[in-house]
Amino acid sequence: MTTFSRVSLLALIVVAALNVSATAEGESASLADSISARLKQAEGKRGTAGCLVVDLDSGKTVASYNQTTLLAPASNMKVLTSAAALCTLGKDFEFVTRVFSRGDVKEGTLSGDLCIVGGGDPNISGRFYEGDCLKLFKDWAAKLKQAGIIKVGGDLLYDSTLFGGPAFCEGWPKDDQYVNWYCAEVSALAFNDNCVGIKVLPGKEGETGKIELSPATSYVKVVNQTKTIAGKGAVAVGIMRPRDANTFTVKGTVPEKSTWGYTDDSTVTDPALYAATVFKETLEACGIAVAGKISPFTMTSDELIKFTSRVEHRAKFTDALKPVNTNSQNLHAEMLFRHVGLAYAGKGSFKTGEAGVMDFLSKQEIDHEGVVILDGSGLSAGNRVTARLMTEVLKLMARREDREVFKSSLAVGGETGTLDKRMKDKLLKGRVFAKTGYIDGVHALSGYLDAGTRHYAFSMLMTDCGDAKDAMDDILLMLAKAAG
Repeated sequence: MTTFSRVSLLALIVVAALNVSATAEGESASLADSISARLKQAEGKRGTAGCLVVDLDSGKTVASYNQTTLLAPASNMKVLTSAAALCTLGKDFEFVTRVFSRGDVKEGTLSGDLCIVGGGDPNISGRFYEGDCLKLFKDWAAKLKQAGIIKVGGDLLYDSTLFGGPAFCEGWPKDDQYVNWYCAEVSALAFNDNCVGIKVLPGKEGETGKIELSPATSYVKVVNQTKTIAGKGAVAVGIMRPRDANTFTVKGTVPEKSTWGYTDDSTVTDPALYAATVFKETLEACGIAVAGKISPFTMTSDELIKFTSRVEHRAKFTDALKPVNTNSQNLHAEMLFRHVGLAYAGKGSFKTGEAGVMDFLSKQEIDHEGVVILDGSGLSAGNRVTARLMTEVLKLMARREDREVFKSSLAVGGETGTLDKRMKDKLLKGRVFAKTGYIDGVHALSGYLDAGTRHYAFSMLMTDCGDAKDAMDDILLMLAKAAG
């Protein structure tokens, strides 16, 4: 081949490469423009959207729109909370709840007290026990009986002092939403999501409906103002209690033929006392009588030497991640938030949780200027983050050895949790791993998209946008189609 031919061939190769590069850049620019246009459409006249999409393999920005604008994250705050908790506590961290006894055991009677000490475990419930919220308490009763205890001569003490600060965030809704499950008070000794299940069934026409509690407990009182009406159809029931009391008034109508009834989980106030009360009731149902009263207690190191350990229940921290990120369980997120604060400052409160998460961001060199963190769940409308911050956190978690622990905690598009009814398109179903977010006027979605051989981290935060959820799904579909 002549020198001229070699030069010509080289020139052709360079031109072709430049054309390919220009085409790729043009396609990328077109995709970014299309995403921006869809976001602008969703914003309308009064909305604000922030978005950042990053290719995890190349590190390149695929789309950016108001990525540094501070916006409310709603439940996308859980992405930040769970990431901080996993990085701070480690995947092998365990919650430990203990039951101690004080005094001698003679002929089946414990001469002193029992004490249950909360370890900040959010999963003392029926979540992993086929819906039996009393399963763990029954198991603990069995262990006490194995130790020869069939009567407690003293009191049932309970210690919920592992955390600190207020149980209810000042930034949470000020109206009567406190009775709803997502507003549960935070406590280091939690039980049944700090809620009681209330089920209303029809009675005879003209009579009150039948009300069942789960668990059946004396801790709550019910004022039944329901009425059974003729026929079938929707149950129209409302549940309310005073903020500082556990007397529930249940009002409404129940059609006689609506045999499925109505079921709701309603929060209780003073959840640690609730847990202790139900534990005492379970002990007695299992054949262990408790002669004394139920009292709060602080298990100091000086007190500890007077007690004997009877039960040590350990629960995996990682088991709490899926309720947080798949099902958006607020209480779990708040308890993880408190654990981050506890690890950072030796006290688990809203304030120390905030400080612990901010410290996590600082250590990871993630820009958090102007960020506002009031809680761990995102229920507070005053939280502020940016799409860039959320995406940087997702990028960090994608690089870690425990990345699958984090990723598998997220809802899966078209399949699980809060995304089970969205993203049914074959290009998205089973390929989106993300956390949804919603409070009044706010929609958010942050997570990962596995589109063929391309892997993206993304965050979309929208305030007062008209068709926010549709816009988010449309954008993910654009990305999936562009990936081929």
